[in-house]
Amino acid sequence: MAYDEGLAEQIRAALERFGGGEELKMMGGLCFMRSGNMTCGVIGDSLMLRLGKDGAAAALGEPHVAPMQIGGGRTPKAFVTVGPEGITEDAVLADWIARAVAFADSLPPKSQRRR
Repeated sequence: MAYDEGLAEQIRAALERFGGGEELKMMGGLCFMRSGNMTCGVIGDSLMLRLGKDGAAAALGEPHVAPMQIGGGRTPKAFVTVGPEGITEDAVLADWIARAVAFADSLPPKSQRRR
């Protein structure tokens, strides 16, 4: 699956405010990692966010937010997607990225495996 390069660039810019993130192509899109922990990414034209179970549950009540779908119809409870209509403003995108960074940075670092 292709992903929206423009959105990927916007995410890169938003992450710079927090010191950036490592990029990894996976799950049919592009994921951004911090200290080895998945933080956010682009799947198709949607923003993917790892917010933790509580953060994701709270986010589902916001406009244009849906549970993230992965293979086999599974929906991981710690992840959501935000459709393009929900991230048209840079400030809104930056707020979503800040939430994902806060969650990822609360986790212990994972060792990086070389691929």
